[in-house]
Amino acid sequence: MSATVLPRPTRRANRPRPLLGRRPSLFWIAAAVLAAVTALTVSRLLADAQAGAARWGEVRPTLVATTDLVPGAVLGPGDTELQRLPAALVPTAGLDHPVDGQIVAAPIYRGEPVSAERLAPAGLSPVAAALAPGSRGIAVPVGGAALPLEVGDVVDVLVTFDPDTVGDGEPTFPVARSAVVVSVGEESVTLGVSEAESTRVAFALTAGVVTLTLDSGR
Repeated sequence: MSATVLPRPTRRANRPRPLLGRRPSLFWIAAAVLAAVTALTVSRLLADAQAGAARWGEVRPTLVATTDLVPGAVLGPGDTELQRLPAALVPTAGLDHPVDGQIVAAPIYRGEPVSAERLAPAGLSPVAAALAPGSRGIAVPVGGAALPLEVGDVVDVLVTFDPDTVGDGEPTFPVARSAVVVSVGEESVTLGVSEAESTRVAFALTAGVVTLTLDSGR
């Protein structure tokens, strides 16, 4: 009988141990370096945040216009919203709550904080609120061929008298300049004029023919 030859057992190759496993001290050094870098990064981020807060101030709720608002407009739910803004961007009289129902006295543009200074005092009508401080509102009748005016337009008020009554003077001349249209109706427009101009316009309406000319604003 022939002898059976058994295979020789193979020796398992030794796997190289990771460097950090062979040298525990390197592991702790790497961990310490990582912790130091993390702490430094967090410290810098915190310092930047603190510097930003010092420069801009803390954020606080602020009422902001969501659309352009013209004088005389009555604020409604869709006209404003509360946003959190840095204190440095909020005006002194900025509001932190809705004021639906109040009337705009000065233009407020979309994205601009709403301040109490831009709103009319309680009790004023929309037309009165649209008048500039110290000005007077006066209604001027318009005919079928009137200018297609809108609120906010600027016009000059001209009066024409009978040439026989003015002698050598010009029969047509201005009685008010840069008057602001604050209301437009079917038969008349209301203009904001100075106190002195209001008396001249009133006289022109009773004694002559009044014409409005539109200022291009340029």
